[in-house]
Amino acid sequence: MIRQIDLNDNSQVLDLLMLQQLSYRIEAKLIGFKEIPPLWDSPKTLRDSGELFFGYYEDDRLAGSVSVKQSPKELTICRMMVHSSYFRRGVASSLLKFAEALAIPGMLIKVSTGTKNEPAVNLYRKYGYQPDQTMDIAKGITLTIFTKVAPQSDNL
Repeated sequence: MIRQIDLNDNSQVLDLLMLQQLSYRIEAKLIGFKEIPPLWDSPKTLRDSGELFFGYYEDDRLAGSVSVKQSPKELTICRMMVHSSYFRRGVASSLLKFAEALAIPGMLIKVSTGTKNEPAVNLYRKYGYQPDQTMDIAKGITLTIFTKVAPQSDNL
């Protein structure tokens, strides 16, 4: 079940921070960069991020989360995280599809990940995202921004 995470509920925000720490430590290891910004978050920085967070729950346990920001022209998927106990069970795919459904048909969707984060790169490519830009974030470390246009509704 996917539902919005209430960042004003201390229990929910602490569960989210624990998941984020576990998830982004794995990405940090994959890409060889320990300074990933989400590793430095606190309840306050999450609340102040302007992002909407949604959690994937299995038996009331937070198995994964996605966060988004939406402007009139695009939806940005800011964070995607899955607890390692739930890897390869479709959690990331479910969260990605959920986030995409928030976009207005025809709207640009953006997501980024460390270029060396093969599981994330493969996920985004599988769902039709194309690499749009690569940015240097530290010596030898790059971030790839992927884009996709939200599909038109079948009801038109």
